Amino acid sequence: MNRIHTRGLGGIEVAAALAALTALLVLAGCGAGGGEGPPMPHGPDLTAVPDGVRWVDYRGVSVPVGSDGPDEFTAQAATGFVQNPQGAALAAIVHTVRMSLAPDEHWASIAAHEIAAGDGKDAWVSSRVLLSIQTPADPATAPRLRGYTIIDYGSERSRVDIYTSFPDGSVAVNTATVVWVAGDWRLQLPGPDEDDPVVREAGSVEASVRLEAPL
Repeated sequence: MNRIHTRGLGGIEVAAALAALTALLVLAGCGAGGGEGPPMPHGPDLTAVPDGVRWVDYRGVSVPVGSDGPDEFTAQAATGFVQNPQGAALAAIVHTVRMSLAPDEHWASIAAHEIAAGDGKDAWVSSRVLLSIQTPADPATAPRLRGYTIIDYGSERSRVDIYTSFPDGSVAVNTATVVWVAGDWRLQLPGPDEDDPVVREAGSVEASVRLEAPL
């Protein structure tokens, strides 16, 4: 076992918006030469590429690890992601791949460390005990990670669209949700009553952050 250390607006609304913008421009012109105002606050950058990314094989699929996590990557658990957009995205990718390919002897440990408690986890565990997975992913059908788009970011909960391609040329998008639990990002699986599709087909890779796994 190897351990890896890494760290539609209507016309009224449009008119109102244009009027407000014009007023701001006039005020800015009148104030020229009088010094700059306070800087506008900026949110986190959702399109910045994670730092120090390198690729690690997990049972036939290359997954990214880097400065934003995980700190620990073992057969039993991948933990230690940074509480930022890049850490959330890496956690969504890593946890999704690992729960999908975990062998019989390790899936329970991965569930305990990487999946958040809830109805979704309970349903997955109930299904997983009925399966047996021992072999790595088949190279003829294994997915290749192509990038991601953070569609909703919060410091406690984030949603990420993960783009993968397959040897037959098809592209899939997996929407994954991660939540901040006990100082780390964990995968939150949808409950059995949720009907939004988790995986959908895509015509092309339209990820806002490209992370191309090695061929």
